[in-house]
Amino acid sequence: MFREGTPIAYDAPAELKKWPSLKGERLRDRGPPYMVYNGTLADCVRELLAKPIKGISLYDIMTRPQAAFEEGVLSPGDAAEIAMRRDFPKD
Repeated sequence: MFREGTPIAYDAPAELKKWPSLKGERLRDRGPPYMVYNGTLADCVRELLAKPIKGISLYDIMTRPQAAFEEGVLSPGDAAEIAMRRDFPKD
């Protein structure tokens, strides 16, 4: 998903959003996802990865597209991939 060697602006504004759900499944017909956290991309990645693994699939991170990734919506898998990058800020 991400272009190797392309820097990511971890300080870019981002929002962690959660989809309405029932029994652990996204309910896309029940409206848009609602904001859970507003901060930087790095902060949103940390917040998402701190959630219980059982419900993590209900979340997305919304941010502006960057050279390293073309989409403005990042899935939990994308967030994990970002967190494993060497240049990801640890604090």
